[in-house]
Amino acid sequence: MDRQSASRVAVQVAAQLLPLFHDVRPGSSQEIPSNCGHVTSKLQVLSITLFKDLLELVRGPNRRQMKEHVLQSLVPLLLLVHDERPNVSQVCWDTLSSAAQFLKWHQLSGLIQHKETWRSCDCLVIHYKERADDFLGQTMAFLQNPQTPVREAAIRFLGLTARQLDQGSQDKLDAICDNLKGLQQDSKSSVRCLASQTIFILEAFKNQPPACCSLWTLVHRIRTMCTAESQLIEAAQLP
Repeated sequence: MDRQSASRVAVQVAAQLLPLFHDVRPGSSQEIPSNCGHVTSKLQVLSITLFKDLLELVRGPNRRQMKEHVLQSLVPLLLLVHDERPNVSQVCWDTLSSAAQFLKWHQLSGLIQHKETWRSCDCLVIHYKERADDFLGQTMAFLQNPQTPVREAAIRFLGLTARQLDQGSQDKLDAICDNLKGLQQDSKSSVRCLASQTIFILEAFKNQPPACCSLWTLVHRIRTMCTAESQLIEAAQLP
């Protein structure tokens, strides 16, 4: 194919790959056979790797279309770097680096290069405040991920993104809290703790909206507090 044709097709293929980043097939759980889990891992790695390679093919007017797909890929990739499978985690970091270069976003590129996960997330939600609703919608799907670190990352990212909602977003905050309440019965105590603390913070924000910077302070505290508490809980092996 000539460059123009390859560029156009790359955009079309990229759109089809995005749903394969996160395995949400019915029956996907921690109880699936190990060989099936390997297939899922391979599917994710191949899809994310191909997405990364496609970025190099896009030229001229197709870059605007591809930019939208790249922005849609950032939240799943930032959450999946917490995947316990090293091959999935590493390919996410590699693709994030290529995505930041494609966007010519030097600040994000530097953070990703040093694998500063939460500063990268913070950079994303601040830079694209108008996409907060989209980020929240994408994150909700990861609350049911079979891996504990990914579920924890999704909860934290919800807290980060919620601070970008305007003062009239009570319904959206209610929806976030409702989803988090389901995790208060999670099998992992660290997830239960993080969900409960995040609900507490968001409820306080709803009842008495703070200044624009105050919620960030609260979210920062919850990240620190729940990480410490989760470690203590796990160490104590509480039910």
